[in-house]
Amino acid sequence: MIANQPEHRLRLAPIDRPRSWLVRLFNWLTRRQFGKAIMPARVIYARFPTLLWRMLPMYHLFDRGLSLEPALRHAIEVRVSVLHGCTFCEDVHRAVGRRERVPDEKLAPGASSTDACFDARERAALAYVEAIAGGMVSDEIFGALRACFEEREIIEITWLQAFTTYLNRLAVPLGIGSDGLCELATARPVAH
Repeated sequence: MIANQPEHRLRLAPIDRPRSWLVRLFNWLTRRQFGKAIMPARVIYARFPTLLWRMLPMYHLFDRGLSLEPALRHAIEVRVSVLHGCTFCEDVHRAVGRRERVPDEKLAPGASSTDACFDARERAALAYVEAIAGGMVSDEIFGALRACFEEREIIEITWLQAFTTYLNRLAVPLGIGSDGLCELATARPVAH
């Protein structure tokens, strides 16, 4: 757990038998992928199924539509989630990264843009998303990013940071914390 991070206390009870067929299908898919229905589906989407319907294309882009290499993508997702105190998102991104064989040191909650485990390209991207989370991207940080990435990749990194932040901002206020997915990913074979 990150220092000064509050314990998560779920503020709305999970709904385990949602009325929406789409939410039931999504729960089945997440049970298949992670070993359990994830809490955002049980708390958020069970109450607002239309949101899930609108989010599915974004989740697809998040999962398969980016050209960024998996280790970088997952490191960004974990870092942004840690910066926003979202233990659910941190956990799910670490679980998926671990299943995709991203080295644990790149997914560590305390990892930052200055760590030696990251190459220059990864350090530039992480420094950029850290700066966005801090509210100010200097010309120096953007210049380092631009030296390592093509323009489309810069847009992808910016979008990935923004979308991860959006997901964090849904989970944290509702008290949705870690589902223990990282530990389940270690124990379960990958489902496709």
